[in-house]
Amino acid sequence: MNTIPENKIIQGDSLILLNDLGSNSIPLILTSPPYFLCRDYGNGALGREANPLDYVKNMLLWTKQLKRVLAKEGSFYFNIGDVYFGTKGFIRNKGQYARKTDIHYKEHKIVKPDGAYLQYKQSLMLPERIAIGMQEQGWILRNKIIWEKPNPVPSYSPDRRYPVYEHIFHFVKSRKYYFDLVKAKELGHHRDVIKCGIEPFGKHQASFPVSLLLPFIETTSKIGDLVLDPFMGSGSVAIAALMKGRRYLGFEINPEFCILAEERIKHKKVFLSHSKAALYKKEQRL
Repeated sequence: MNTIPENKIIQGDSLILLNDLGSNSIPLILTSPPYFLCRDYGNGALGREANPLDYVKNMLLWTKQLKRVLAKEGSFYFNIGDVYFGTKGFIRNKGQYARKTDIHYKEHKIVKPDGAYLQYKQSLMLPERIAIGMQEQGWILRNKIIWEKPNPVPSYSPDRRYPVYEHIFHFVKSRKYYFDLVKAKELGHHRDVIKCGIEPFGKHQASFPVSLLLPFIETTSKIGDLVLDPFMGSGSVAIAALMKGRRYLGFEINPEFCILAEERIKHKKVFLSHSKAALYKKEQRL
């Protein structure tokens, strides 16, 4: 397409929709795709594979396209979590450790163990496998950021430590890219370990915390830049972009989530408009 849509969420398969974006056209990409073995987002595809290695292969189809559309001086922040083989997500959690989303895991068929990589209780290291695949695509990994969660969703097991973090990979496609280290230090966001609580929103139980996203947007994009989220979900990236004076573009395959995100964004726009009006009146009185 000649003109890139802005401040819109487009319903559809992002792997297909990315074809409509020009090369080197997006200054910042920030996303968290469906995790393997976890929730069913209604697409019956990504994250619902039988074999975790198929999930890695499929995820690399997206990262190849994202590398094409990312601007030469742009950044890509990629959040992905790991799972253990054989647990069908977290269905074995019981009682106080049970999850509201357990229903998503019950009918998910997975490949049989092979006694090597595919063993019960094995941490699959999917984030690292995808990141290595991206390096082979030519991406440059600048930071492997640890997102520490002070209030993680329970993942109880009597024979291992509790997982309380996820990875956020900072990738670029060229050695020269935009990054404001002064701003990062000002925000206290210059270290590769970030502590931020989870913030579930509405019917979307795996929404990005807006407070987590704001510093990434401030430090690696400029006012007015376009921020893309190819897995928009509940609209957190759009909210964060608007709060920091950026534009947004989101793709989302689930129609229900599109409606959820649009309503959330609408309410946020009204709030921001009122806040600006109140600030203007205050300044006029001074």
